[in-house]
Amino acid sequence: MTALTNRYVTLQKETAYGTKPTAATASLFLGEVDDESFSQNFDLLTRTDISRYGASKSVQGLTYSEGDVNLPLQLDNFNSFCLFSAFGLDTFNNGSSPKTHTLTEVTNDALFPSFCIRVGREDREHTYCGMVLNSLSLSANINEYVMMSYSFVGCGEIATAGLSLPGGAAPSDPPAFSTVDALHFAKAYVEFENEADSSNYSLLVKSISLEINMNRDQDNASSLGKATYAVAPPPQAREITGSIELNTSNDLPGAATNNEPTYDELRSFLLHNGSDTAPAIGLKFEDASGNYLTIILPKVVYESPELNVSGRDTSTLSMNFVVLFDETLGYMAKAVIGNDGINGDSAMTA
Repeated sequence: MTALTNRYVTLQKETAYGTKPTAATASLFLGEVDDESFSQNFDLLTRTDISRYGASKSVQGLTYSEGDVNLPLQLDNFNSFCLFSAFGLDTFNNGSSPKTHTLTEVTNDALFPSFCIRVGREDREHTYCGMVLNSLSLSANINEYVMMSYSFVGCGEIATAGLSLPGGAAPSDPPAFSTVDALHFAKAYVEFENEADSSNYSLLVKSISLEINMNRDQDNASSLGKATYAVAPPPQAREITGSIELNTSNDLPGAATNNEPTYDELRSFLLHNGSDTAPAIGLKFEDASGNYLTIILPKVVYESPELNVSGRDTSTLSMNFVVLFDETLGYMAKAVIGNDGINGDSAMTA
């Protein structure tokens, strides 16, 4: 019979790229994951010669792993380290509760963390080391949890082992499930041309999605003499894109109550260059205990809007946007996690 309780995904930060940490449970962060898709891949190097009508010899080619995890946005160690992996620098503030982690972008590739990811699949544990974040996506919709998807790439899979988290009870000391609940739509705030909070947000936003893509160069992570990646696939041009849907056509005078872009502004090409305290788009997601995630996007350019009608359905305004590098501030995006206990109340950079 299938043991459904023996399923889990954990992160463990590596001290050296591609090297499995010696302590099996030290700083092992357990995620409340909905699904995962990690797998090992390799090409076959197959030889043909003039003496045979078909291939007769083959060896294993470059071996690597990749996969995604999907889960609600819960401000625990698992999600926090995944978010941190898209920025590279964590400035920790040990002040009043909730304590904060300010995540900012770095240009030094060495500061991006790599992980050993362990996946429990009922009977055996599958281990993937040298895993680095390639992209993440966030989506918030009415009557749903705020959902996250994290995509990783890294070295080939290590031989399977016994389960380190037996099923039947929540693991403890460490790792352990977080006690905080996931963030959901009722406390998801979006604001235009300003920071968002519970008293300063647009009442017209129906949904929002955001993607950060690091475009890691997997072709330049290997070397002669090694069958898998020798170094972490280096990030290339960072791309941050998103989409927003407003629950009104927003094409009438006075419809924009919180600086929402109007149809005429969007069709005429709209580029908004904001500031650190008044960004082009500000996002904030809270839980019932006051924990939160804030995302600042200072400089945004909008694509051509979409506005159509169908029968007697309500008309909505949809707009895609691209986040640009702000020369004055020196970054494209910044995030702040407000929650006590993340990484034992210390910076995730350490």
